[in-house]
Amino acid sequence: MSQEANSGRRYAGQPVEDRQRERRARFLESGLTVFARDGYANSSVGAICKDAGLSSRQFYEEFTGRESLLVELFALIDRESRTAVLASLDQSTDQSALERIDGAIRAYVQSIGTDMRRARVVLVEVVGAGTKVEKMRGESRRAWSSVLAKAAEDAALHGEIPTGDYDLRMLAIIGAVNYVVDEWSGAEPRQPLDEVIRVLSRIIVGAIRA
Repeated sequence: MSQEANSGRRYAGQPVEDRQRERRARFLESGLTVFARDGYANSSVGAICKDAGLSSRQFYEEFTGRESLLVELFALIDRESRTAVLASLDQSTDQSALERIDGAIRAYVQSIGTDMRRARVVLVEVVGAGTKVEKMRGESRRAWSSVLAKAAEDAALHGEIPTGDYDLRMLAIIGAVNYVVDEWSGAEPRQPLDEVIRVLSRIIVGAIRA
């Protein structure tokens, strides 16, 4: 059926497009829950459908399988976290390098780490989940490295840190930050967020100045 025909359809008084968006959102939310709870390797479409309260037929109308759902979740969480960090950096151009780093870390941790499911899925369950997912992880690392290198170069221009080749250091920073965020997000009880930011700031500044 054409998009034009679909656009005028309603179901139980609700436009079909709205119901489809709502259904897709429910599958994404349930995928997040099931992947984090059971692990991606041990998850199933059936478990996701049960959590969502929807049928497998409806699932396959939205996704080709578990991998395509994982890919969309990873892309969504990664995009939202990078948007949050970039917004923080853009809003703190008049601050010192350390203040900007603190703000960027806070934005990242709040975007990914405050919901244990998001941290678990995007930092752990995607590892080794398939060729397509690994390709996306590589693209994500390069994008994050570029964001961090740009922030470091800006600080170097203002004489706050030494100039240098930041590429490898940025990859090391990404690994350290993600490991800490994953551990912190699943800890009971969690350490105060300010303490996590303080530790990560020291790691980042130390790596940049090395």
